[in-house]
Amino acid sequence: MTDADTPAAAQRPAYPMGREAGCPFAPPPEYRRLRDSEPISRVRLYDGREAWLFTRYEDIRAVLAHPSVSAETLDPRFPFLTPGDKVSKQAQSFQRWDDPRHATRRRMLMPNFTIKRIEAMRPRIRAMIDDIYDRMIALGPPLDLVEHLALALPSSVACDLLGVDYSSHEFFETRFAVRLDRRSSAEQVQRANAEVRAFVDDVVRSKYGANKPDLIGQFVTRHVETGEVAHEDAVTDAMLLLLAGHETTANMIALGTLALLDHPGQLDRVRADRGIVPNAVEELLRFLTISHSMGVRLAKEPFEISGQAIAAGDGLLVPVAAGNWDDSVFAHPERLDVTREARGHLTFGFGPHVCLGQPLARMELDEVFSTLFERFPGLRAERPAGEAAFKFDAVFYGLYDLPVTWDAEAAREVAAQHAPEVVA
Repeated sequence: MTDADTPAAAQRPAYPMGREAGCPFAPPPEYRRLRDSEPISRVRLYDGREAWLFTRYEDIRAVLAHPSVSAETLDPRFPFLTPGDKVSKQAQSFQRWDDPRHATRRRMLMPNFTIKRIEAMRPRIRAMIDDIYDRMIALGPPLDLVEHLALALPSSVACDLLGVDYSSHEFFETRFAVRLDRRSSAEQVQRANAEVRAFVDDVVRSKYGANKPDLIGQFVTRHVETGEVAHEDAVTDAMLLLLAGHETTANMIALGTLALLDHPGQLDRVRADRGIVPNAVEELLRFLTISHSMGVRLAKEPFEISGQAIAAGDGLLVPVAAGNWDDSVFAHPERLDVTREARGHLTFGFGPHVCLGQPLARMELDEVFSTLFERFPGLRAERPAGEAAFKFDAVFYGLYDLPVTWDAEAAREVAAQHAPEVVA
């Protein structure tokens, strides 16, 4: 008899858990209840199997860093969260490898994401943002902030960094949306994956023999053409970088904007002191935790966490959103406080698989939230936060759209002040 066949399994809480029952900015309320009563508990997956759910900050960190824990998804015991999730993980990117193989590939990519390299990109990204703002002002309010800024900027940055033609952004954005929608069937995810893979395969092949300066071009020249990395692995990793490079930051821009608009006192602090923006970004990352069910692992060997014995083959669920709202670490976690010291948050993960692109995400968010409310005086959402189109059913939390308006005349005046001088 499997754990799916036991009477106890049918009574376990189902996972993933939704945010719909509470504040839309908050993690699922069950996380707090379980953290207070049973911080390491058994939950039921979509296929009836059970897995361990961890809801304490320290336990989540311990699992993510433990050498007996695996991120690899090819093991049939891996605790997939949906049928579509299982399909999308059939081709493993390096983020789903374990060390030492994972560490080797990560070192190949790391030079592209050093703080020095990302800072060198800042002027280019500022220019992209200015162009986007100018287009928004020309269109005039109201418009959808998701389409015109939240998606437009990260997609532009990802394409520029990777060497992908931005004219293709709508193609891969729509396919990735299918992959990340928990309501998508396995067949829909499989079709979307195949289409994106064919597209990225063409991109990778276009770099052969060209020694192009973009990330994919240099990776092909240095590691694929030398035989160090297989072509198929390069395609899989490029798919991951393209997805991660735009989807997560896009959701943070939209959701972060709405959160600040819904907390006017905190927004006033951001407007009054640009120097507080990097700290505000960290707090928004903690408060919103768009990767609300991120952290799915498998126990390779028996081990123990906080007195709980874990057996080899057990599924492990470590939602970083639960850790980010652990009140033993972050006092009054339900309060958005842009002055809070929140850099210890787990939004980018923890341990060997911590997000490689976090310096780029931080920089994009810093540039947006340093300028958005200045460039668009009177910016406000067209509908209350409680009526917003939240992505309750998506892998990454965010908004499907965010209609906004602003003082158009004042925005044009600010734009004129930012326009470059014309030299005769």
